[in-house]
Amino acid sequence: MKSFFFFGTLLVCGLVGSQETIESQLQQVMARLEKLERENEDRVQASIFWSLMEIICASKANSSQVAFSAALIESQTWTSVGPFDRYHTLEFKKVITNIGNAYNPETGIFTAPVKGLYYFRFTGVVGRTGKLNAGLKKNGENIVAIYHKAGTQASASNGVALELEEGNRVYVQIWENDLTIADQSRLSTFSGFLVFPL
Repeated sequence: MKSFFFFGTLLVCGLVGSQETIESQLQQVMARLEKLERENEDRVQASIFWSLMEIICASKANSSQVAFSAALIESQTWTSVGPFDRYHTLEFKKVITNIGNAYNPETGIFTAPVKGLYYFRFTGVVGRTGKLNAGLKKNGENIVAIYHKAGTQASASNGVALELEEGNRVYVQIWENDLTIADQSRLSTFSGFLVFPL
């Protein structure tokens, strides 16, 4: 009988010991599972964050794409534009590129859609008669100009980087009593683009 009791005690103690080991192992497994869930949650949140950042950056980049180029006219013959009896805004009607639609060929005016640093360039041509005086203006202020004397059949060009606020206007004006020439080769042009938003 004593041996049976001893054997039973060993069996019960063994089961208790096994149960404690199982509980300990179960707790370790649960702790690891919780840790993995936290790590996975952090990864999912990080993935969502970076996906949202990519979407925001892409939409911001798309809203900031601005570039245009336009020629004065497109004619099969040499055509004089001017002279005018007062300062005249040149309307570069032949649009080559107008990404963002910030340039209006009906008025010859570029209107900044966003605050930023922009680059502009304009070119004019003078023929056998008349001289060329023209300036690039920002909201009515002369920024840079071009000049060429009469009878040279030559071109003049200038460019400038400008910091603009949203709604600022940039255009080219020919001065009174001066003229420029335009032809099928698109010799007189006005171009600009957004370098980067500010």
